[in-house]
Amino acid sequence: MTRTIQNIGDTIRPILGKYEVRYAGIFGSYARGDARPDSDVDILVSLGDRPFSVWDFVGFKEELSERLQKPVDLISDKAIVPYFRDYIYRDLKIIYGTR
Repeated sequence: MTRTIQNIGDTIRPILGKYEVRYAGIFGSYARGDARPDSDVDILVSLGDRPFSVWDFVGFKEELSERLQKPVDLISDKAIVPYFRDYIYRDLKIIYGTR
């Protein structure tokens, strides 16, 4: 079974709140509607002004993956490689907060 964007948002909302995420969105295959059962979940987050260490970010990603029971590709809006920016924002579906 492939999850819906709504289901993903509902499932991870408590974790996004815990990490004080300003907004979060899904991009990639789930956002385009062509995810397969083995697809990972691509999530873009805006972390606001909260200081985040590398270990915080790794823990955040692991919590999301455990909750969804799927691999997660987690990207901060401040760390997007310019080459991928248009691709990410073209597909982005906001699931939490306001962009």
